[in-house]
Formats: sequence, C-alpha cells, structure tokens
Amino acid sequence: MKTVWIFGGSFCSGYQQGAGGRDWIAQLDADVTVWACNPQSPKSQYLMLDHAFKHHYLERLQQEPDLIIYDYPPVNRVHLPTNIPESEQSMLNCKRWVTSRTGHKFECGCDPDVSDTWSVRSLTTLDQWHNWRQTEPGHADFVNQTKRLLIQGKLPDHSQMSWTVKALDEIKSRQIPYVWFSAHNENHLVAEDHLSNYCDIMTLDGTVPTQNYNSKTPNHLSIKQNILWSQFFNELII
Repeated sequence: MKTVWIFGGSFCSGYQQGAGGRDWIAQLDADVTVWACNPQSPKSQYLMLDHAFKHHYLERLQQEPDLIIYDYPPVNRVHLPTNIPESEQSMLNCKRWVTSRTGHKFECGCDPDVSDTWSVRSLTTLDQWHNWRQTEPGHADFVNQTKRLLIQGKLPDHSQMSWTVKALDEIKSRQIPYVWFSAHNENHLVAEDHLSNYCDIMTLDGTVPTQNYNSKTPNHLSIKQNILWSQFFNELII
C-alpha cells in the first residue's frame, strides 16, 4: 500500500469534524497521515511539513512517503500576538492544531505542547474580534492596528506566500512525488518552479465542471464531491 502525507486546512481536516467515511481522505486507497487545521497560514503549514520531516520521518524509520498532497493556504490570515518567540514557534504549539487533535487514525499521533500557544485568525472574521479583545488583556489595540493595515493596503500580506514556496522547494529537493492545489487557484503562480505539479482543484484538472463549495459541510464538499476528490487522488496515487 502506498504511503501518502497530506498537509492542509479545512478541505483536509473534515475528517476531524464528523465527515467520517464520507470524507475524501477516508476513501483513499493508501496509508494516509494528515497534518491539518483550520484556519492555517502559509507559515503554520510550513511548520507542519518541517515537523513531519524532522520528527515523523524518523519515527517511520526514514520511510519517505510515496506522495505528498499540499493544500496551498490563503494569505488572508493574521498571526495573533504571542509570548512565544518566533524561533520557538512550531506545529506542536500552534493553537489551532493543538485544539483540533482528535486522535483519529489519519493523524501522526504527536502530542501537542499546551504550555503556551500561538495562533492565526482569518481576516474575514475581523468584525467578530471584539469578543477576543475583551478576553485577551494587553492586546486591545491589535484589532484596530489590523484594520488600519487593511485600509492602507498592507494586508493581506502576500509576502507570506514565500512560506509555501519554501515548503514546495523542500519537498522537491527530497525528490518526493507531490501535487499541490490552491482553492480558487488563488495566487498559485507565485510558485512558478512548481507549476508542473499543480492541480486545478476547482475542476480536478478539467475532469469536472467548476465546483461550488458548501460552508455548512465538514470540509466544504458535498458527498458527491468527496467521491470525485477521492477518485481523482486515487488515480494519482496509483
């Protein structure tokens, strides 16, 4: 059986939210390990890849996967204030990853570091942050600062896409087969050296009409779409 590693956000973490056997990941004919949380940022997802290579890779007796599937994170994320120095931030103390652990068979089994955490939030939830401001003393100015940066055109921070390019460069340097995708094909041209491995997830590389995503399902995909995704990636795995 082929070994597959998956890195991603909501499209890849639906199994945690109750999608069960209907989730496309559950229908893959492979030994699957998933590193995913929602929301994720380009940096947080790179740190998941970094962790997999430095730790999970060794735990698997240096068995590299037969395929890596990488879901390109959007850049409309903001890193929240934290006491953890940037050099000490890792997948294990990323709050969104820590709080989404379910012990599901697809997960790597690593224990989270809950002593202190760092997190990201989506800019689309900016108007809801007033509640967060009340529960996080000392960070009251953060939301106002973020709004100013939005008005000034400094957010979203497209320089964050460099983390995705760095991740893809790392995968390629190890000569591991990989594919990657970007929801709505957003800003994917930034990784120009990896376009031959890019798949148009909106049409499954032209095999289906443009898909519509449902925000009310565990992974934004209907039952039919989950089947189509599993068929598409199973063919790649074979």
